[in-house]
Formats: sequence, C-alpha cells, structure tokens
Amino acid sequence: MANRNGLSSSKTRMRTATVVLAALLLAQPAPRQHFDVASVKPNTRSGGTTRRIEQQTLTYLNITLGEFIQMAYGVKRYQIEGEDWITAPAANRYDIVAKASAPATEAELQAMLAPLLEDRFHLKTHRETRVLPVYVLVQAKGGAKVTPGDGGDLNVSPDPSGGFRFRNYPMSGLLAMMAVMPTIGRPVLDRTGLTGRYNFSANLQDLRAGASTDEFKGAVRQNDTPIFARLEEQLGLKLNSGREPIELLIVDHADRVPTDD
Repeated sequence: MANRNGLSSSKTRMRTATVVLAALLLAQPAPRQHFDVASVKPNTRSGGTTRRIEQQTLTYLNITLGEFIQMAYGVKRYQIEGEDWITAPAANRYDIVAKASAPATEAELQAMLAPLLEDRFHLKTHRETRVLPVYVLVQAKGGAKVTPGDGGDLNVSPDPSGGFRFRNYPMSGLLAMMAVMPTIGRPVLDRTGLTGRYNFSANLQDLRAGASTDEFKGAVRQNDTPIFARLEEQLGLKLNSGREPIELLIVDHADRVPTDD
C-alpha cells in the first residue's frame, strides 16, 4: 500500500512539474522576428521620399529615424521624446531596404524594424506615462462636414478654389498633419468617433487657389493661421484643451550614423 501511495505521489509531482513548466514556457514572450538581410544608410540624395512595403521587403528612403521608431514601436510622433534630430523633418534622414526570409504582413515587417534599429543605431528606449497638456479633437455642434469615402486609394490633391481635396482620408491622417503644425504644439487625441475613411475639402493653411503639393507641405510646418476657427468652419470639428495621461517612448540613446553590417 505504501509503495502504491509513493508511486502515486511521484506521478502527481511529475504532472505538477510538467504543468508548471508548460505555464512558464507559455508565459515567455515569443522571439522577435528579424530581417534576413538589411541595408541601413544615411540618405545622401535630395528629392522625395519612398515608402513601399511588398510581400517580404520594406523599402523606405529619405525617412527620419523618428518615423522608423513610430512604425517599429507602434507609437505616434508626439509620443517620442528624444533629441531634436530624431524627429526633425528637415535633417538626419535615412534609407532602409530590408528583406524577410519569408512573406510577411505589413505589421510584421514594421515590427521587425525594432531589433534592426536597436542593432544598427544602438537604439535604447524606455516607456513611461506622464500627464500632459493635450488637444482633444471632437465633432462640433451639427456634426462633422465630411462624407464617407468610396473605398479607393487615399488621395490628396489641390482644390481649384483653394486648399486641398482629401479623398478616402482617415482622421489619423488629419491628426498627423496637425501634429507638426507650430500653432498646435501638443498631442492631439481623436475623440470624433469617425473611424472610417472620408472625403472632404479644406483650406486650413489659407493657401492660394492652385497651390502645389509642396506649398501645402511647407504651409503645414509653418502654419500660423487660426487653425481652431478654420477646423470648425470648414470641417465641423473642434479642438478642446485638456490634460491626459500619455504613454511616452523615451529615446535614451541613438547613433546619428548607423552601422550597415
């Protein structure tokens, strides 16, 4: 009888140990995927940018380190805190061409950027939450002056009467535009409830009729027009001031010149 009890106790301990081991293995984070080959270099060309993601290849040329960090860590531009050269739009741009060993989704390829940035830029970061002044974008009385998109490609084109036409444009795009306007100067949170893609026309930067896309981009970054009034008049949206807890990604270190191993 004692032997049977001892054997039973031994089996029980083995089963318990197996369950605990399995739980520990399940609790371990999955290993991060890496690119099979990657070229990371400072951009030495003038001209526009390239943003292209294919089956297993990511090609981003003339891009700031800040934009790569946004993709790699799933944060907004206003969540990145570090030296100015990391997110400054006019300096320190880079070319990354990277290929995975097998087809991957866009999200998977972007996630592979994190270990690549850590390796080539010796990037070190940590996260912390702070309560910061923010603007909250909401619909004004009467609702937003936008119409649902048709499911086509996102497009921004000059409006013959002035300003620009936005087609199949998400609210996240509008927030990204406002994030670099000097008159905003703080995070903008989307509380509009508008989760789709929309068509609308707007002249938030007081552009002349027939203004080029380059003029539009320049006006966004140098904008000193009364954006708050224009948002409500033209788009039926408004910015409310407040304070909110914001999770920040603090860049503790990054090399300006990456290694290209």
